[in-house]
Amino acid sequence: MRLLSIVKNVFWWLWVVPLGSHADVLVDVTATMVVPACNIRSENSSSPLKIGFNRVNLENLNNTEVVKDFSLYISGCNFSNELAILLNPKEGSTLLYNGKNILATSTKGLGIDFKDITGETVRPLEMGKKQRIYPERIEATLYRMSIQAQLVSAIPVNQLEQGKFTSTVTLSVTYN
Repeated sequence: MRLLSIVKNVFWWLWVVPLGSHADVLVDVTATMVVPACNIRSENSSSPLKIGFNRVNLENLNNTEVVKDFSLYISGCNFSNELAILLNPKEGSTLLYNGKNILATSTKGLGIDFKDITGETVRPLEMGKKQRIYPERIEATLYRMSIQAQLVSAIPVNQLEQGKFTSTVTLSVTYN
């Protein structure tokens, strides 16, 4: 009888007290769903895209427009969404010209004014500001945006320093 009582107690303890142990771990999963990133390239896929103004006669800078037109090709976007462009100058170098921020160059007072000239409309593009764009469709998944870069002087031309100048800007296409 005593043996039967001991066996009952052992089984009861085995049933009530587990032989192994376990732990629960709470896993909290978060994510952000995003639409695909846009791909942009120049006409000949050069990187970086280089725009050369060649030789510019200082006296003609205010009398004639010194401009360079180029195209950006956009693919990989969800084109049913509104697209925007963001121009970020390297090291934040901007210049105030006609009430807007334009890209400054290494020559004090000399800047580059960008415009979206896609289609029949001319839209100014300001540095550091996200702005809606309307690229034109070239193929089913390829669109083009035409841009004009104009060399301008924010100070009297006779005060500009002669010589070479440089400037760098990053163009990003994103969703508006």
